[in-house]
Amino acid sequence: MIVRSGSGFRKGLRMILARNWILILVVLAIEFSSLELHRILPELQSSAFSEAGVAVLAGAVGVFLSFRFNEAYGRWWEARILWGGLVNASRTFARQVVTYIDDASGGEALRRELVHGQIAYVNALRCALRHEDAHAAAEPFLGEAARRELGDARNLPTQIVARQNRLVSEAIGGQTANAIVASRFDATFTELTALQGGAERIKNTAFPDRVITTSRLLVWAVAILVCLAFIDPVEVIYLLEFAAILMIVLSFKLVVQLGEELNDPFENEPNDTPMTALCRTIEIDLRQMLGETDLPDPIEPVDGVLM
Repeated sequence: MIVRSGSGFRKGLRMILARNWILILVVLAIEFSSLELHRILPELQSSAFSEAGVAVLAGAVGVFLSFRFNEAYGRWWEARILWGGLVNASRTFARQVVTYIDDASGGEALRRELVHGQIAYVNALRCALRHEDAHAAAEPFLGEAARRELGDARNLPTQIVARQNRLVSEAIGGQTANAIVASRFDATFTELTALQGGAERIKNTAFPDRVITTSRLLVWAVAILVCLAFIDPVEVIYLLEFAAILMIVLSFKLVVQLGEELNDPFENEPNDTPMTALCRTIEIDLRQMLGETDLPDPIEPVDGVLM
């Protein structure tokens, strides 16, 4: 996620140029070619493209791209809400463990195993969403018995929650007096499962390819038509006019690019949900609840980007 102040104007400009240099060269080539063609063939001086017509087309494309961007932003924002919910649910679970798991139920060892198991869960979910090694991320927080039990798990986050639920049930027991405590833990596990399901839904539901392809084609069509319609070979062409046309085309292209980046917020890209930083926040908060003092440092932004 790009943090406030971003990564700086110069770096942002370099990124735009690096990602759109082909489009820029094509637009400049069309502009100069159009001028030379009209000079060589004066009979073509009457433009075949109406400026008003191209302006209407550009407006229609802008509406379509706005819809595309809003849909992508909705997915990105929902992902951020889901991970904010995971942070809160993890804190709630740790508080419940520290409060309700007493020495008679399992003592300090069980409390530590459960809290560290929750840290393992969020890190496993982070890596699963990014198609990284979830087992490697979770193992530092799991005991030997848990690593053996979960070694063959295909969906490691789901199996960690199931194991946590079983450990809590065994610790609390089946007495009627503990039913309220058990129901509170069950509500927390249910919330974690729902949040994980929401994140997996975003990850596994692809945006329609036809919409993505149409967006790209429309931007290139606008780029070509704007160049042909607004370059007037009769009048003197100023550098400012070239720049204005280039900015119009780039604005459309940047909207498409940003929409594609926000469309899948779990790809470990600069605009994605900062799951690594959120997992570290959860780890620090939960380990402090256990009274641990040897804590890792928070994840800091690198070049204005928090991962």
